[in-house]
Amino acid sequence: MSTGETLSGEMILESESPMMMTMFRKTVLQVAVFSIGTVALVALPVMAQDPAAPPPPPQGQGGPRHSGPGGMRGNQVEFLTKQLNLTPDQVTQVKAIDEDAWKQMKALREDTSTAQDDKRTKMMDIRKTSQDKIRALLTADQQTKFDALQAQMREHRRSRDGGDGPPPPQPPPPPAAPQQ
Repeated sequence: MSTGETLSGEMILESESPMMMTMFRKTVLQVAVFSIGTVALVALPVMAQDPAAPPPPPQGQGGPRHSGPGGMRGNQVEFLTKQLNLTPDQVTQVKAIDEDAWKQMKALREDTSTAQDDKRTKMMDIRKTSQDKIRALLTADQQTKFDALQAQMREHRRSRDGGDGPPPPQPPPPPAAPQQ
C-alpha cells in the first residue's frame, strides 16, 4: 500500500483519500448551505421592510381598507381610465370627485358622535353620490361600460359577502338622447 500526506502532515493510505475527500466535500457543502440559509433568513426580512411605507393602521379598528392618495383610490382612477378610455379632462374630474369623496369619508370616520350604522349609511350615500357624479361625466358608451362594471362589482361583493341583506339599488337608466 502506498501512503500520502494530508495538509496537516498526517500520513494516510491512498485508499483512505477518496473517502476523506468525500467527507470533506460533504462538510464544505453543509457549511455552505447553512451559511446561505442563514444569510437568506437574515436578509429577507430586512429587504422586505420599506422605510418609506406608512405604518399599518391599528388592528381591530373599523376603518378604511385603503387610505390616502395613491391607495385604492388611485387604482380606481387608473382602472376606470383603462376600462372606459377616459380623456385627460375626464381623468382630472374623476380624481377631483374621488378626492372629495375620500375627504368626506375620512371626516365621517373621525366623527365620534355618529353611530356606526349611521356612518355606514352616510358612507354608502357618499359613494353613491360620487359614482353618480362620475357617471354624469361619461359619454353614452362609457356610461354603458361603467354600469356593467358597477354591476360586476356588486355581484362580486354579493358573492364575497354571502349575499345577505337587500340588494343595492340599481343604477339609474341612461338618460334619453336629446332629439334634434
